Amino acid sequence: MSKKAKYEELASKVLELVGGKDNITFLTHCITRLRFNVKDKSIIKIKEIESTSGIIGCQWAGEQLQIIIGATVNEVYDAICAQAGLEKPNAIDENLDGNRNSGKRKFSINAILETLSACIVPVIPAMAGAGIIRGVLILLTTHDLISTDTGVFVILNAISEAAFYFLPFLVAVGAAKKFNTSLILSLVLAGLYLHPSITELAGETLNVAGFDINIVRYSSTVFPIIISIWVMSYLYRFIDSWMPKSLRIVFSPAITVLVMAFICLGIIGPLGFNIGYYVGNGIAYIFGLFPALGGLLLGVIRPIVILTGMQAVFTTIIANNVATLGYDFISPVHTVASMAAAGMCLGAFLRAKKLENKENFISSFVSGFIGITEPALFGIAFRFRRQLIALMIGGGVSGAIVAAFEGKRYAAGMPSWIMLPAFGDTIPVMLIGLAVALILTAILSYIFGFDEKNQ
Repeated sequence: MSKKAKYEELASKVLELVGGKDNITFLTHCITRLRFNVKDKSIIKIKEIESTSGIIGCQWAGEQLQIIIGATVNEVYDAICAQAGLEKPNAIDENLDGNRNSGKRKFSINAILETLSACIVPVIPAMAGAGIIRGVLILLTTHDLISTDTGVFVILNAISEAAFYFLPFLVAVGAAKKFNTSLILSLVLAGLYLHPSITELAGETLNVAGFDINIVRYSSTVFPIIISIWVMSYLYRFIDSWMPKSLRIVFSPAITVLVMAFICLGIIGPLGFNIGYYVGNGIAYIFGLFPALGGLLLGVIRPIVILTGMQAVFTTIIANNVATLGYDFISPVHTVASMAAAGMCLGAFLRAKKLENKENFISSFVSGFIGITEPALFGIAFRFRRQLIALMIGGGVSGAIVAAFEGKRYAAGMPSWIMLPAFGDTIPVMLIGLAVALILTAILSYIFGFDEKNQ
């Protein structure tokens, strides 16, 4: 069956379950959902809608029925409109419901995860696909199965890294929609973080009007750009509110970008790095006193480390350990924590009922098993709180094990079993830690579960 036929079949099924075209008073859509206003709510077959293949979830938002389709919502929407003879108004923002209830919502972990989900979910397919290619390339080059001098490697390597290197650009699209602000200016901020004149200064201090700014490498980060666009959404509206209408088109964007440049590079950008400096050195100190406790803490917080970009600090500490001690004791924890992310994907895959979720989770498992954990973190852990808890427990326990039994890594490299020879005489310890990370986290992930309707 062709894709078009599948969309038409799903559209026909949706029309039937919502009571037919005569029960629809209005239909629109956003980035992932069909949004129906209907005459008679009692004839809507919610359970049958939720169990229909191709539908991720279904919920009522006030008087509006929302059917979550995902990335193919445009095609299904067009098919429904064609079959029912409905007009097609413009798509609306995904965050419309959040705006309606913004005064009632409180700051919470759920709110943070929901915001991250809205910003990052559209990027997950790109990260999952690129992650698998990237992992396979690392596997091939590690075992000298492909030369890095070939044109094939150069192209495949660029494909595998593009989605990660330019992640701030990709996330900026979802963040602009979530915070209801200018998409173009959001992309400009992403460009600021990744501009060559900034990336070339990574690791150095830049003096601006007497103030020292720590320049950090922002490729593959999400925390700085999301926070920056959130701040910009308020600043841009404020400037636009008092700017004369005749000057808005030029001066509102110019002033916004000018002010945000200093806020981004001077405050928001280095925030994760500065926090990471103290966290990283603190954990390194704990390792020296109580290795198991240090491994436990690092394994638990590693998802947050990746989210905030603090891994740059740990990379520096790891390199210094290898140079001064001849080995590193932090890398083993990162390695088993990466495997814990794969275990979470496996447990979520086994627990999921919807085909779309199973497909997404198994692709995240493949890339996570190789050592590319971003699809797992952003696609599962930061979308479902219980999955994040499972990951933290699995990472913490396995991290404590390899730290307690003095796991060591004698060379730098990615945190993956692919680099197992680099662990030398502590390979048996690492094998135990990897097994615990995978199995324990998979079991916890399956037991804790997640709400497939709330996506």
